[in-house]
Amino acid sequence: MVIGLERIKGVFITGTDTGVGKTVVSAALAWTLKSAGIRVAVMKPIQTGTESIDFTDIEFVQKVLGSGYALDRVCPYRFSLPLAPLVAASLVGEKVDINRIKSAFYELSKSFDTVIVEGAGGLVVPITEDYFMSDLAFDLNLPVIVVTRPSLGTLNHTFLTVEFARSRGLDVLGVVISNFPADPGLAERTNPEIILKMTGKEILGVLPHDPDICVEEGRIGRIRETACSSFVSKLGGSFNVEAFIKSLNAQQLKKI
Repeated sequence: MVIGLERIKGVFITGTDTGVGKTVVSAALAWTLKSAGIRVAVMKPIQTGTESIDFTDIEFVQKVLGSGYALDRVCPYRFSLPLAPLVAASLVGEKVDINRIKSAFYELSKSFDTVIVEGAGGLVVPITEDYFMSDLAFDLNLPVIVVTRPSLGTLNHTFLTVEFARSRGLDVLGVVISNFPADPGLAERTNPEIILKMTGKEILGVLPHDPDICVEEGRIGRIRETACSSFVSKLGGSFNVEAFIKSLNAQQLKKI
């Protein structure tokens, strides 16, 4: 039984960097919650870089879910240039209206049990001159899930993201490791346990690498088949963190 998100109105998905897998995690989590009987919607407040992709992030999510809504309802702002929202908007003479984003979120909240909000880049990405992704998560009163890579460098990036979130008064639910390789190297085998110890936050899921997934091309691969086994029970899945780390430790011992 899902014991986490049904008690809150939504969650904010952020990442340690751009391109870490936030969209895949958002889609997989939405599918998992939907499979658990939760009425879920996914919102991408701001999409940039639309000129160079066939599918926007939100269109990829809607393809995974097999249902969709008018883009203006779930993605109020879309800019062609692949830049931070502040820059992408200013270069075309626009400024993001935060109230427009809030209104879209509140309207979705009326129709769904929970709303997954996917940010752009990380928490310190600027939306306006003095307003960041962290401010949006705070104003929407949403807890945060941090999506991170499994590879070398992730310890620093993950710890800094969690610490910044704490400094901004955000509630970090936990960490999801995206794109975990089938044959992990030394860094991948040791990073998950260190992430637990360094951040003090639980690992809420680990999504496996799937070469057939491509957000920009709308290829969903086996995301529906693997989603539910990639998240812990409080998010509607069957993933066992303890067993996962134990298996990594066993693999590490064999390598010594």
